[in-house]
Amino acid sequence: MKMHMFITGLTAAATCVAATTIDPANKYGYGANIGWVNAAGDVANGAVIGQAFCSGYLWGANVGWIHLGNGEPPNGKAYGNVSSRDYGINHDGAGRLSGYAYGANIGWINFEQTRGKPMVNLATGDLSGYAWGANVGWINLATLATLTIDPGPSVDGDNIPDAWELGHTNTIWVLNGGDADGDGMPDEAEYLADTDPLDPGDYLRITDFQTLKTTNWVTWPVKTTRLYTLQHAAALSNGMSWATTSSPFIPTSGPGVTETVSGVADTNRFYRVEARPPLSP
Repeated sequence: MKMHMFITGLTAAATCVAATTIDPANKYGYGANIGWVNAAGDVANGAVIGQAFCSGYLWGANVGWIHLGNGEPPNGKAYGNVSSRDYGINHDGAGRLSGYAYGANIGWINFEQTRGKPMVNLATGDLSGYAWGANVGWINLATLATLTIDPGPSVDGDNIPDAWELGHTNTIWVLNGGDADGDGMPDEAEYLADTDPLDPGDYLRITDFQTLKTTNWVTWPVKTTRLYTLQHAAALSNGMSWATTSSPFIPTSGPGVTETVSGVADTNRFYRVEARPPLSP
């Protein structure tokens, strides 16, 4: 008789302030009316694709600098795109980019989800879609790629990006390294899994487990903003190592997934789920 047990687990990730995140081998966008646009012209000022908002510059020899935002939206969460002091490109966390970039020589460049649909692939970092400028036409982003997605600043040093913290609690001082909702998951683990840190019913855990002969079915809740890896071990002990059960994946929908694990030969097997933001630095 086979016995199978399971637990859940998370790994930590530190936040950091990054230079350009753009892949130097895939750094050019193209506009039929303006030619090539370089998203990583210099490391310090190149484009930064972020979890909540973007920053930095694109450079076009024919149009000059195009500003994606200053990395400091007034509300800390996202650019409002309501004034010359509050504009930039936002990221909804699931890959969609929206908002306004600005070029002193060409005016506003619109990133919108109706026609251009600019996106970043959370699994590969490849960009797609178009941005539109009334004075320059369409700019094709499909030849660009980002190596990482920048989490953004964590002013209070708790390894939870301020934008995520503000989005869930409206302050950066509620989550302080503890477990604000008392559900057994530390606040940082809630961020890593993109679960609600103030809702004790919303946390990452294995919710169902079925077994038949050498096949297991493992079920857990998911968010389309996170990368998941199912792992297993034959025993629990100090210094034990976990093996990858399935390839890391980003779900296309929720609220849950069931992973089928075939050919299980262990008498005992423990499972855990690792969750983290995609393309973490």
